[in-house]
Amino acid sequence: MAHLRFCGYQYQHLPLEVLQRRWQDAERLGFDVLWNCDTVVEPDRARHTMFDGPTTLTLMAVGTTRIRVGTLVSSLYFRHPVTLTKAAMTLDHLSGGRLEVALGVGDPSAGAVGAGVDRPVAERVARFGEFVELVDLLLRQEVTHYEGRFYRCAGAETIPPPLQRPRPPITIAAHGPRMLRIAARYADGWSSWGGYGVQTDDDFYAITADRGRRFDDLCTDFGRDPQTIRHSVVCFPPLTPWQSVEYFTDMVGRFRDVGVDEFVLYWPSAWGEQRTEEAVFEEITHAVMPAMRASP
Repeated sequence: MAHLRFCGYQYQHLPLEVLQRRWQDAERLGFDVLWNCDTVVEPDRARHTMFDGPTTLTLMAVGTTRIRVGTLVSSLYFRHPVTLTKAAMTLDHLSGGRLEVALGVGDPSAGAVGAGVDRPVAERVARFGEFVELVDLLLRQEVTHYEGRFYRCAGAETIPPPLQRPRPPITIAAHGPRMLRIAARYADGWSSWGGYGVQTDDDFYAITADRGRRFDDLCTDFGRDPQTIRHSVVCFPPLTPWQSVEYFTDMVGRFRDVGVDEFVLYWPSAWGEQRTEEAVFEEITHAVMPAMRASP
């Protein structure tokens, strides 16, 4: 199992000066990775502020010095592999080799219909397989030729290469069988979340455990050791990680028991004002997370 990581997940839906302070807070508090999101609308609130993902990721990179940074996830809906890779290479240089690449189909609530890029589910998954394959090649090679059903390029250049070699780590978000297969083949990290229909914590744990078993079996089928691939969970409702120190400790323990080694945590009060969350957040980031990392 990879070493334990805690990640801060912050939508770019706040004033820029507030976002900049929060990114610096995430670094100061010892989070391992800072993620933003790839969307053209605020996924959870209509008619709400939402700044661009790639632009704010650049601001994150130059406004921090140690924390790793990335977009969870760069979306199939809005990005092309060639231009996405050029941006990723540039961000890896700007950040001094701190970039994390995360790829996914993307959430339909992120504005795919409004942007006119929504597609049937079967096509999304088929397209995504090529999307990942081509991004992987482009990040590894100075010159890439590719001819697929959905994507093609002739002599696409990634010069200079990323600082991180053979390429920055790639996390792939996947739930269903075909998406899990893509992740098992290419990913350095696999990202999961419960789903909008999950009603209870126990269901969330059970679903994650089942997906993890299926993902590990697929890794083995590809001749890869699943223990070498990061298993990440986005702590989305019904989970309430800042409810109490006891809740957080139990949540991490239960996920660790099924192979999870990375926790993606929304900032407190992401879905409304809950006064106790800030105090719990302070205690967890200052004392609990460091102790958990230090444990064997």
